[in-house]
Amino acid sequence: MKALSVFAAALVVVSACGSSSVSAKAVVKAVSGGWNYALALKSDGSVWAWGANDNGQLGNGTTTGSLVPIPVPSLAHGVIAIAAGWDAAVALKSDGSVWTWGANDRGQLGDGSHAASQVPVRVSGIGGRVTAIAAGFSYALTLKSDGTVWGWGDDFQGQLGNGQNADTTSPVAVHGLTGRVVAISAGKAHSLAIEADGSVWAWGDNGGGELGVDTGDVFQNTPVRVAGLSGHTLAVAAVVDHSAAIEAGGTLWSWGREFLPSGDYMGTDAPTPMPGLTNVKQIAGGWSFFVALEANGSVWAWGENLDTLGDGSGHDSPNNPVAVLGLDKGVVTIGTGIENGYAVTSKGVVWSWGNNNHGELGNGTVDPEGGSDQPVQMKSF
Repeated sequence: MKALSVFAAALVVVSACGSSSVSAKAVVKAVSGGWNYALALKSDGSVWAWGANDNGQLGNGTTTGSLVPIPVPSLAHGVIAIAAGWDAAVALKSDGSVWTWGANDRGQLGDGSHAASQVPVRVSGIGGRVTAIAAGFSYALTLKSDGTVWGWGDDFQGQLGNGQNADTTSPVAVHGLTGRVVAISAGKAHSLAIEADGSVWAWGDNGGGELGVDTGDVFQNTPVRVAGLSGHTLAVAAVVDHSAAIEAGGTLWSWGREFLPSGDYMGTDAPTPMPGLTNVKQIAGGWSFFVALEANGSVWAWGENLDTLGDGSGHDSPNNPVAVLGLDKGVVTIGTGIENGYAVTSKGVVWSWGNNNHGELGNGTVDPEGGSDQPVQMKSF
């Protein structure tokens, strides 16, 4: 449930009368949401959080929630990537270290224990520099600079990819990848990776066809290659029972279980192109919906509509992307939570939509019975 877009860092101004440094206001560069909470990463390397905090997932040493973004005190600088899992969060620092906080019942903090933490703790045992992170429901993945993938936490469906089906509280290596990995994504209980040649690999739960190939077994504990893609994949997204990939040229493909208005579920284990979208640059997804960002800054969504499509209609749209309202093609990065969508504009304004039971919209309000079916502007932070 993660993706990044780079903003400008500090602005240095030199005057004729001498030199003086003026730092531009830090802006949001990434948003990632979990169940009833969300994280933001700013251009100064600081991490902010809002929403529910019953498991310490806001990282501020308390279990008190917040209706507006508040800083994670020990992550005030140096962070380059964030990923929010169901009830535990992950952050990557520029020195290659990985930090986690929140719930730990399945070992999802990767610190060798099952003790929850209300403040970030360092993951040990990875044995090298980490360059990317991903958070699933109760597990996490990391990509190292040598192209290997490591994970920890829940492994009941084989989502750690090490040939086992046993939870682990410390990092273990994914087995069976044939080349150097360049990107990763973690879903509810399945994982995706892109190798340097553009091929896509998947492992974990395959009950809805989310691995993109008929494995014969519901649980696949080592990687298999996704069939039917061209081999020039740029990005992947694993969500609940669904997967998606962006190929060179911006074509979007998806596969896995599909929500239908009748309430029935069906799907496909073969990637199929998503109609109506061109030149897609970013994809993210939540419980039963996807959000896509096109290169022109427009945002689209499809799937089950628990206010999560942001189009103001309240109607499901399983196969046809609908435009998220009011964003005016100025979006530079998107994010999702389990039942929320987020968009950041080129001016650093953050918009949110979907569930607001615990303040997930981040605008200072709470609605225990619902949320917003179209974007609302978050409080500035």
